[in-house]
Amino acid sequence: MATATLPLFPDLPLFGRPDPAAEALRRRAGVEYLDLLPREVLNRADSPRLPFQWTINPYRGCEFGCSYCYARDTHGFLEMRRPEEFESRIFVKRRAAEVLRRRLRRTDLRGQTIAIGTATDPYQPAEKQFGITRSLLEAFREAEGLALSITTKSPLVLRDLDLLVELDRRHAIEVNVTLTTVDPARARRIEGNAPDPQARLRAVARLAEAGIATQINCMPVMPGINDDEETLAPLFAAAREAGARQVIGAPLFLKPAARAHFFAWLDREHPELAGLYRRLYNRRDYLDEPARDRLLTTFRRLRLAAGFPRPLPTRA
Repeated sequence: MATATLPLFPDLPLFGRPDPAAEALRRRAGVEYLDLLPREVLNRADSPRLPFQWTINPYRGCEFGCSYCYARDTHGFLEMRRPEEFESRIFVKRRAAEVLRRRLRRTDLRGQTIAIGTATDPYQPAEKQFGITRSLLEAFREAEGLALSITTKSPLVLRDLDLLVELDRRHAIEVNVTLTTVDPARARRIEGNAPDPQARLRAVARLAEAGIATQINCMPVMPGINDDEETLAPLFAAAREAGARQVIGAPLFLKPAARAHFFAWLDREHPELAGLYRRLYNRRDYLDEPARDRLLTTFRRLRLAAGFPRPLPTRA
């Protein structure tokens, strides 16, 4: 059965704003959780930049509060105007697994690629309370022949290791662990409340030991922040020791809301770089190709020196 193209944000209610009667699910210090009823959970990914065909995000908003997160722009569709609301108001798709099961029953997706956690982390703290990500993985028990990837910064993914091993017999499973530096102090400055880099590396080692294809995403690579040999060489060494099969890097890109937030962070944390970034990104979301190649020169050299293969080209 052919697959239909879905709206870019299918979980948004009509008129682009959440139901004013949406249930407040839970509060804790500094964070509010809200119910969001999705019409669909699979988003079609049409960009040739992306190596997958479908995405699923169990939550909207992310408590990790990374300085560079491009997904901050998505809260604007939910009428969220203050930048900090991205990490303080988390929308929970409680019926996501039910919606996914209906989709899998009516559409044959065998051979297609589905990425979980492309905009917000599927194992952020909300997952401990609500378990949406695990419920989605359980729904995939009812299908077969998919290529499923999970992208996370959280060792909470190990909670579902038994399920991932089971699913890997029905699908092709890959876990991508994001790591921009192995320096815990630097990571805390860049990535707010995200888990410690060593905890992420231990998760990589456990996943790899269990036979799960695991790679490290050094994303984003940022000029003057984590693009130098002093920062990257220990990262590649740690990735090799943990058993990651690959390390992928990509330059920072900044949508408008993310740009404003990142520039404010930069003014506080790296004022000496503020002028450079404003020249590079003030009128564009992505680096141009020459600037991209210059930025990734050290990364690519060190990756080959560490014995990791050249990555396959992005799908057309």
